[in-house]
Amino acid sequence: MHNPGSRHDGHPASDFSVAADEVTCQQFVELVTDYFEDALPPRALSHVEEHLVMCDWCLTYVEQMQATVDSLRKLKDRSSREPSDSLLATLRAKKAAGE
Repeated sequence: MHNPGSRHDGHPASDFSVAADEVTCQQFVELVTDYFEDALPPRALSHVEEHLVMCDWCLTYVEQMQATVDSLRKLKDRSSREPSDSLLATLRAKKAAGE
């Protein structure tokens, strides 16, 4: 289980410090999970959001990560592993037609 207050390297997100007033792409990638979980301290969040405004690559990365999270959530939300009614109907029709 992920602790919302810790980064993947085991250091709390609150330990994040930026010597300069901006986040690099590498730092952003390291912080993206905390960003999605709203676990960044206000200063780090501000720097991350400023970086996203300026960096098309990281914005694309966030969009791809969000799409992945959404897809996984949809898979998790499925309550049954049973095939859909439309799939069953198609298979029955093919079987009846001798295919």
